Amino acid sequence: MLAPLLCAAESSFGANSATAQVRLVVIVPPVFQVLRAAQTAEGYDYLVWTNMRSITIGGREYSFARPGEHAVHVPAAPAGAWVVHGL
Repeated sequence: MLAPLLCAAESSFGANSATAQVRLVVIVPPVFQVLRAAQTAEGYDYLVWTNMRSITIGGREYSFARPGEHAVHVPAAPAGAWVVHGL
């Protein structure tokens, strides 16, 4: 009576099968960091790091080929220029 028991295995679809879906969402907040700033005669030179493809400084958009570290030149306002803010 030491004979092995006979077994049968069968894979099938239907009530004996299960499926699942997993959805993973990663939200990366935008990061903009000024690493260095230097004043020049024509304006300001900034060394910035960002994880975005474009940033806006002083109402002007600067676009980059890829996220990372970039040098940005922001021109100064012309001499005698006035900025008037409306209320």
